[in-house]
Amino acid sequence: MLHLNSEPNSTDSSYAATESKSNGAGVPIWKVLVFDSFCRDVVSTVLRVNDLRDNGVTVHMLLESQRSSISDVPAVYFVQPTTENIKRIVDDIVRDLYELYYVNFSTSLPRTLLEDFAVQTTASGTSHQIAQVYDQYLNFLCPEENMFSLHFPNTFEAIHNPSMTDTAMGALIDRIVTALFSVLLTLKTIPTICAPRGNAAEMVATRLDAKLREHIMNSRHNLFADSAEDIVTQSRRPVLVLLDRDLDLSSMLTHSWTYQALIHDLYDIQLNQVSIVQDDGSGRTSKRSYDINTNDAFWESNAMLPFPEVAINIDDASNAFKREADEITRMGGVKSLDEVGDLNMGASTKQLQRAITTLPELTARKANIDMHMNIATSLLEMIKERQLDVLFQMEEQLGRQTKATILEAINDPEKKNPQDKLRLFALYMLANDGLRPGDIEECEAALKLAGCDLASLEYIRKLRSLNKMNASITSPALGTGTSAGPSGDLLGKFSSISNRLAGFTDSSSLGSIFSNVRNLLPSRKQLPVTCLVESAMGNRANAGGLGAGLRSAAGGSSSTAARMFEDFVHFDPKQARRGNLAGSNANALRGSLAADGAAQEAIVFVVGGGNYVEYQNLMEFAQRSTPCKHIVYGSTDIVNASSFLAQLSRLNETS
Repeated sequence: MLHLNSEPNSTDSSYAATESKSNGAGVPIWKVLVFDSFCRDVVSTVLRVNDLRDNGVTVHMLLESQRSSISDVPAVYFVQPTTENIKRIVDDIVRDLYELYYVNFSTSLPRTLLEDFAVQTTASGTSHQIAQVYDQYLNFLCPEENMFSLHFPNTFEAIHNPSMTDTAMGALIDRIVTALFSVLLTLKTIPTICAPRGNAAEMVATRLDAKLREHIMNSRHNLFADSAEDIVTQSRRPVLVLLDRDLDLSSMLTHSWTYQALIHDLYDIQLNQVSIVQDDGSGRTSKRSYDINTNDAFWESNAMLPFPEVAINIDDASNAFKREADEITRMGGVKSLDEVGDLNMGASTKQLQRAITTLPELTARKANIDMHMNIATSLLEMIKERQLDVLFQMEEQLGRQTKATILEAINDPEKKNPQDKLRLFALYMLANDGLRPGDIEECEAALKLAGCDLASLEYIRKLRSLNKMNASITSPALGTGTSAGPSGDLLGKFSSISNRLAGFTDSSSLGSIFSNVRNLLPSRKQLPVTCLVESAMGNRANAGGLGAGLRSAAGGSSSTAARMFEDFVHFDPKQARRGNLAGSNANALRGSLAADGAAQEAIVFVVGGGNYVEYQNLMEFAQRSTPCKHIVYGSTDIVNASSFLAQLSRLNETS
């Protein structure tokens, strides 16, 4: 799109014509990028200002903003297909703001709007300035390579709001279906579809099946036909597993211990940017924002690791950088990288050349290490302040907790964050379906004294009652996870870490703080979503993992997820017959899958919000499988615990 919908090295005549205006072959022409707020978020998730500049974009502006004329420069528009956006684009053309207009819509432009666009530009005599009109099918965000978000905030609240009309619900489902269609088109695949009965996921599955079927059967130009599929690819199609957030509330409330999920929980990753408020020690605070680049090698290799291990890796990376920087400065005869401009000209030419060549790479590495060092330092301070290490360990061993230990944690003045205490009790309540009303009331009274707002907790109780949740599928694995490291006194070790944090002043302390807990890792367990995906992919061989993921403290069946999956609705958009493949047809579909072997690819989508905890759990399952599976995870929005609790509280007020 930024190269005017042609490959940079394309010989396409329209691209070559515009290319000839630049100085030098292969260099993109300079252009203006205009987007609306939604498409700005789509772009900013994957591209930064430097990336835009590398692709010839010198200026990027909001469509709604006041813009001055740059009449000798072409403009690339990337907007949603709405009447308001069409009107603004026509106004820009009439005002002759730019030389040519390359109009890209985030999803399919309805024919009525296309005709309206044509009528308005023809009437104003400006249609000749429109160089291109494209449907891009990019109405979703992609924060990670195998993760996407529709960027629909508060979807869980909207779906469960009793004042939600059928018309409004239908419009929301259609928006979800349209976005999922774009995701599938981007992936160039038409999957089989399955979803649980009776909720929003089934509605999405039904309408998505109809949309895919209609496109395949009736479209003059099948957009999926461009994908080169061989016979093997066609026989091993991915499965799209659509799920409702109601299936598992616990995963939205749990405290995590991995780097990426911990950052999202404490600071909320928005558009791949983290904002941290830091105290300078004199009572003044400052806000610093960090861009998380998906090309960051350190982030890629450490995002899913436990935080203590990441802290040690940051320390190792810092020490390695210092050694290389010392070598470069020694060769250049200067004291620091900042003085490389004053290189000792008496040094050999080869040494000077190496120093100058290495400087940009070292500078970028230093900025990256400093970013992770600052984030890790802030995380350590939050761990100490909120005793997140203790809370995490209690949740890891939730099956061993009693009312007394939960009350002790709630009443502990050292745990200063009321929301953490609320989350702990909510998880305990979800994991123990048989709690006595008196015990619940006693804990709620303690939570009130601790300053907790119980509105979200009250709504969880209402929702469980309405949906008759099955505790064995909604609760985490209670005492059944297999530890990946020694099972020593983790609480005591981390309390020691928290106490030593006060003396943390520089990077050299970071590794030593965590050196004695390198092997203390979270227990390895499968979350409910992962267990259902395992069943949907036909991976019945690893029954032990499934049982461990679903067995409750009271003892449960290892086939819980498999039984739930048996009741799913199933669709195959490529089949000539329309409708739900329920009953024997569903069994036939699964039988066909089994005949071809376990599915190797899956797309998992949660209606109502997802988080990095589920994403990482699915990625771990995919990597552990033999052979490795490929799973893409998505949701209506990526939500941390604080935002999810706020939705629950508002729902309690309206229900």
